[in-house]
Amino acid sequence: MAIPIRDLPTLTGKDAERFIKKANETYKRKGTIDFSKEMENARIILANSKL
Repeated sequence: MAIPIRDLPTLTGKDAERFIKKANETYKRKGTIDFSKEMENARIILANSKL
């Protein structure tokens, strides 16, 4: 038996504007986390592992 296809809910008005604003802010912030300490620790572990 086939499952009926339902419409996807869409944002409109103020909700849509707020969603777009938050999505753009989040996109601009991506990649701002500094992982240099973690990378240095990983390099030390690999150097000591004698692979």
